[in-house]
Formats: sequence, C-alpha cells, structure tokens
Amino acid sequence: MKSEKNPKIEEEVLKRLNVALDYLLETERLTQRKIALRMKIHHTNLYRVAAGKRPLTSTFAVNFEHHTNISSVWLTTGEGEMIKADVEIFSDEEIRFFYKIKKDAALYELVKLLAKVKKDSYELLKGLILKLIK
Repeated sequence: MKSEKNPKIEEEVLKRLNVALDYLLETERLTQRKIALRMKIHHTNLYRVAAGKRPLTSTFAVNFEHHTNISSVWLTTGEGEMIKADVEIFSDEEIRFFYKIKKDAALYELVKLLAKVKKDSYELLKGLILKLIK
C-alpha cells in the first residue's frame, strides 16, 4: 500500500527551503545556481525542488546542509536553528560513501542491520567481515 504524503508538511518544508535560499542570497550572495554547483547537482534540480516540483529528500537536505550550513533537521522538520553550528558533519568522501550505500538497496539493508548491532559485538563482526573479504 502506498503511503500518503502530507501536503501541509511538504508545504512547510518548501517554505523553509525558500527562506534558506533567500537568506543565502542576501547574506552570502549565493544564487541557486551557485548553490547547485557547490552541491554538485544540476541547477534545474535545485530549481525544481524549490518550486515544489520535486520532493526534498533527506539526501538532498544533508547535501544542502553540507554545502550551505543550513541545518537539514531544521529544513525537514522545523526543529532547532536554521544555521548549523560551525562543525563539519560530513566530509565529501563520507557523503560519497553514504550515496553509494543509499544507491545499493542490498547494501543499504545490510547497513541498517549493522546499525542495530551492540557495541560489544563490533570486534567480532569486524573479524568476520575481514575473513569474508580475504
């Protein structure tokens, strides 16, 4: 069964994205085209998200945060501050790694399972994985 999207929530997310885009234009002179270049996406993708023609995904929100310092949590939920603290959350390499995981459904499911493993099992699991890749 397909889940129904809440148009009210999507409308609020869209409003926050446009507030952020206006803020970035006014304070840093960052146009949507410049932001898209930073995010390494085609500028029309950003335009379409900002116009509500494409959904604002969590992947997009994290990438937007990484390149603009606008909180992905604030963007998607409205919670917290709009501007992220001056702490780099993910490096470019980490973001590429997360994209790789997200693109591969089987790998994504495996990582979700790994996230549920208790810390005291990490070394055992690491040993098993190292044996598998030899």
